[in-house]
Amino acid sequence: MWTVTHGSHHIHFMNHRCVALFLPVFFISLAVAEAQDAPKSKSSASSTPNPTPCVSTNASWKDFPIVRWWRGDLLDEAYKNSKAYFNELNSSISTIDDWSGRLQNYWSESGVTGNWFGIGKTMKDYGLTISGVAKETYIGQVTPSALPQKYSKTGYSAGPLSNWLNEEKFNFIYDFGKIFDLSGLTAESDWRYRTMDGSQTDYYTRNAAGTMGNSSMFDPQKDNSGMGPRLMGQYLQWQTDMTADPRFMLKGGWMNPYEDFLSQPESKFYQNNAIAAAKGIGGGIKYYQAGKTYSGQGVPWTSTYDTWGGEFRVKPSSETYLRTFAGLSIAGEGGVASTPQNVSGYNNHGMNFQGTAKFDPNSSNYGQTGVYQMNELGWIPKLGDAKLDGHYSIGSYIWGQNNGDWGSHSGNATIWGLYLQGDQRLTAVRESAPSVPSISRNPDTSTPTYSKTRGLYLFSELTYTPADACAIPFYYQIGLNYHGLFNARPTDVCGVAVGEGFYSQNMNDSLPKNQGGAANSYASQYFSTTCVWEVFYNFQINKWMACSPYAEYIINPAGNGSCVNAAVLGAQIGVKF
Repeated sequence: MWTVTHGSHHIHFMNHRCVALFLPVFFISLAVAEAQDAPKSKSSASSTPNPTPCVSTNASWKDFPIVRWWRGDLLDEAYKNSKAYFNELNSSISTIDDWSGRLQNYWSESGVTGNWFGIGKTMKDYGLTISGVAKETYIGQVTPSALPQKYSKTGYSAGPLSNWLNEEKFNFIYDFGKIFDLSGLTAESDWRYRTMDGSQTDYYTRNAAGTMGNSSMFDPQKDNSGMGPRLMGQYLQWQTDMTADPRFMLKGGWMNPYEDFLSQPESKFYQNNAIAAAKGIGGGIKYYQAGKTYSGQGVPWTSTYDTWGGEFRVKPSSETYLRTFAGLSIAGEGGVASTPQNVSGYNNHGMNFQGTAKFDPNSSNYGQTGVYQMNELGWIPKLGDAKLDGHYSIGSYIWGQNNGDWGSHSGNATIWGLYLQGDQRLTAVRESAPSVPSISRNPDTSTPTYSKTRGLYLFSELTYTPADACAIPFYYQIGLNYHGLFNARPTDVCGVAVGEGFYSQNMNDSLPKNQGGAANSYASQYFSTTCVWEVFYNFQINKWMACSPYAEYIINPAGNGSCVNAAVLGAQIGVKF
């Protein structure tokens, strides 16, 4: 066992799992870490490494890249280049002025590490690209806590009204085309560390706002699951070309459809969980067996979930695509439900490879390993002279976990749903004017040019899940973001968005009678709607640092009128590696 201590928390995870998953990343990192750029010599020839995957037709089998890699020849070559690079670097920095000049350029780098301390390009030459982000987020509620009001008759004491969130995330992508001549084939490995004040499933601001139970989708903070160190996506991907929009794409392994389906980049500027993450995808209530009620597993529409599966994407035309995913539905995606220990405090750190634990009738949770399937058909036009990007899609999902529907307690309701997405860049800032009419023999025929980023963006979405097994069957959201509102701040982004969910009448019909009021925790009080408004302004400090203050206002946070409206203020600062 390994033990990681963070504050007063001790996190344990299995040694053999970590070693098995860490070794491939370690060896790839070791290979390219030694592959620094060799400096240019004073002659016209450059000593920059230039890995050549192909071999001539008369070369022996020993010259093939995979054989040279196995024998260690590629590592030897990388080491020689690395040694030359650092010898040159050491000799070139000898005065304070040399250091001052380098520090002046640091602020304009693309990442806080200075392109991985200058060796990022060389790593990419050898196939490895590493990226990462780190962020600190403050979430503070300015209205009174909802809990004293809701639980005043049960003696519940109020907790803190604010939280700090810390997160670091790393992404490793290895391109097999660089060395092994396997064009289009990549391997991806994602890792994350996250911590927040409070327990791993119940942080302070959620409790204070009252967004618990049926309304938990409206949590003030989207990064609310999978605490501690976490292994995330580990998969292979092949595509016909190395662009962001290939004609064909296949990938498979330990993966999460959340990262590819219902993709709305503009929504990621927001902090509320409903707008930025959950988006109304849900379902799953309780499971009933032999007269006993168990907690069921809803659709894990969150960055924390991963499962065994595969995905296929094809473009029938230049502006359309079809994407489909098939994998396993594993209960307890955050490691806090239906796990081997069957206790709420267990954290699998993303390594629940064996699937859902065997169901224990003596526990409070139900889970199984079923089928998880998603489909999405999309249209991605570029409209007008400015080629304004649009993204329109219709999608469906099936979540293969048994859930009882409201009322009948049948225990076999299938969770499925539909969603519609409509995202469109509405305007683009014109950077040069079109030519004016002229009677000259050689008139100016230049066309206007537009900013690639500045302008107004719209994102919107609507979801539906059958009301017989979902607390919030209808949800919509709509938002407007403006990139570069001020000429003096062309890379800043500001926006406003609203999201609202409508509760199931089937659920209301199943509520117990004559158990209203705080003394009974409002057990028979009907649920109506929950709505959240959020505004933000993202200050882009330089290429790798940004600070984003924001404000949220959550209306009817508990859904049944038992909590006062909640106002939340916060800020996030983040850096890119």
